[in-house]
Amino acid sequence: MGSVGKEVSLSEPLKLEPRSTPEPEEKPRKERRRLGKGRGVPRGGKAGLAGEDATWSRDRLSRHHIISAHHFAESARAIEDGDGDLPQNDKWRYRAYVTASVLSCVAYLSASINELYLEVRKLSQSGEPHVRRELDLLVEAWPRISRVQVLQRYQLALSVADADQYNPARMPYFDADNLIRLRDALLSYDAEWEDDKGKHHTLESRLQKKFPPSPLVSSRRPWFPDQCLGAGCAKWAVETVQVFTNDFYRRMALPGRPLVGGEDSD
Repeated sequence: MGSVGKEVSLSEPLKLEPRSTPEPEEKPRKERRRLGKGRGVPRGGKAGLAGEDATWSRDRLSRHHIISAHHFAESARAIEDGDGDLPQNDKWRYRAYVTASVLSCVAYLSASINELYLEVRKLSQSGEPHVRRELDLLVEAWPRISRVQVLQRYQLALSVADADQYNPARMPYFDADNLIRLRDALLSYDAEWEDDKGKHHTLESRLQKKFPPSPLVSSRRPWFPDQCLGAGCAKWAVETVQVFTNDFYRRMALPGRPLVGGEDSD
């Protein structure tokens, strides 16, 4: 839809240009103008630093969710790395940490896109002169966007802002979809489904190679939920949602969020 590396003036309208095993990771084809004049990448950029005062609201639920998810994942890892046999109470705590991490990660996805709308609406109402027109359109379209499934909210926001949408068969959308299906399975206990073409899918076939099984359960136990719900799963969930949302911000030419739990997050 557009060419990477093309610089666009903040004051000029955008010019439009001609636009299972996952496919290779998808790269956006278009760089977008930024949200407003002088609004760069947030300061900070490491876990434990808010780093969002440059652009974002001071108190963001999405930040709470991702920090919680990381804490739960680290707590599950600490139990896995312990010595000796686990008492039953610790086994329950272990399962609770992994489950809570998965649920918090999906909450982070939902809160992040909702907060984008709130931030753009706040800027529009404040009379910010350099907000792109296509982001103003996001405010107008939000009542319709907010009623759809969470990943579709991201897709529709990209469409309204004239940015590259995701290919659902490619990363990072593919893994974000897998995570939501895992969350759904935790609520419904249904780890199998049929796609629009009638093809049968299972969580095990999609996720088995994404992270190691829990070392605290026997390999004879069912993959879901017993082998699946380990510290590896929780870590994968935390990484998946941060990769997805920061890729989304890049497509929208918005500042990325400070990462939680990476190598540079000391």
